[in-house]
Amino acid sequence: MTKKVIIAALTGLLILLGLYLKFYYPGSQFQLKQLFKFVEAMPAEHFYNSPEKSCGVWYERSARNGESAYGNKNGKVESCFKKAFKNCVSKNVFLVKDASEPDEQILSYSLIRILKKNDQDECIIQNFHEEQRISPSQEAVPLSYVNTCTILKDDLWNSCEPLYVRDWRKEISR
Repeated sequence: MTKKVIIAALTGLLILLGLYLKFYYPGSQFQLKQLFKFVEAMPAEHFYNSPEKSCGVWYERSARNGESAYGNKNGKVESCFKKAFKNCVSKNVFLVKDASEPDEQILSYSLIRILKKNDQDECIIQNFHEEQRISPSQEAVPLSYVNTCTILKDDLWNSCEPLYVRDWRKEISR
């Protein structure tokens, strides 16, 4: 009788583990942090070596059918960072956008860090951004910049984007 109870308990645990791995694990912060640990990009290296606390990894992957997959905790990561910016607490967020399947074929990595308050009592943020176009039809022109500013945009991706980059994006989209 005890043998049957042990087998039933182990079977139940295996089923629960399988359900956890199927529904919760994909897109979790643990999985995302492990997934991008060995990416060779400046923002990723700075994220894993940074001294400040992290709000986590914000992740988006676009597919050919127009659907997008997001990290499980994207909303919490974004709200953590916006709250830290509001209070000017030194934290960071690692943004990853994988649009390698649609026509664009772009991989983007961005690390946004809250540094400190300046002498005008504004919070200084810094954006390490790297973007790689992997489409064979377009010129493979990588984009990389480090910029500092005091304004956090609602869309974190556009925070601290230099004017010449905005102009370049408009020119390419024509």
